[in-house]
Amino acid sequence: MPLTMAKRTPHPYPLQSGIVYGPIRSRRLGNSLGINLLPSSYKLCSSNCVYCQYGWTYNEAEDGAVERIPAAAEILAAADEAMGRTNLGIDYITLAGNGEPTLHPQLTEIVVGLKMLRDRWMPHAKVGILSDSTTVHRPKVRKALIALDEKYMKLDAGDEAMFLAVNKPMGKVDWRQMIDGLKALPDVTLQSLLIMGAVDNTQPDHIDRWIETVAYIHPKAVQIYPIDRPPADSGIIKVPLARLKEIGSLLTQRTGIEALVFG
Repeated sequence: MPLTMAKRTPHPYPLQSGIVYGPIRSRRLGNSLGINLLPSSYKLCSSNCVYCQYGWTYNEAEDGAVERIPAAAEILAAADEAMGRTNLGIDYITLAGNGEPTLHPQLTEIVVGLKMLRDRWMPHAKVGILSDSTTVHRPKVRKALIALDEKYMKLDAGDEAMFLAVNKPMGKVDWRQMIDGLKALPDVTLQSLLIMGAVDNTQPDHIDRWIETVAYIHPKAVQIYPIDRPPADSGIIKVPLARLKEIGSLLTQRTGIEALVFG
């Protein structure tokens, strides 16, 4: 899958302007210190999700200029400085930022380094990642993911057709390979963003397939949540909290897997 980037056009929500951002109060992770492994001037992602707060993903930068990905040493130096000066209680150090963090070629080195910095500055915090799951089958990525305290991996669909409609991968992604990769990943938490409108992954027949897929992967928990900021596709509508809770209850009733619902 090739690396991809977004044109330098306005985004529904501003890109992160540097390596470290926050702390921010996350509805799912508490007090989170974000680590952006990617460029600050464009979105670099393996997906083109219809709900993305950073807008659409494109194959070429508008002017042909490509900002480099920050090196591991640069990322760790910025994290060290930020952790050393913050006096706020941090629950998570979260790898996320302007796209898909597992695309960074030095991911394992970064994870190991961040855990060492965590032990020095904020030993109670967990080091986690927000990933679109498209690279979970890659050996180097799996090595880095396994080293993390928490792995929040995307699963918005129960079948390939809905995956293509919602997440729109930027290269060829083998659906079965991705699902099997998630199943083989230990201590994984799935994150499922449910939407209505131009694309709808909340219909009963699809929810049935989604529950079957979640049961096959058998994560330790599933986080279920709606859009919180303007999406790339203006036709996407926020799912009511009551419907999210209904879906979460159905998942737990059928599988015994904990559903964590966020409004």
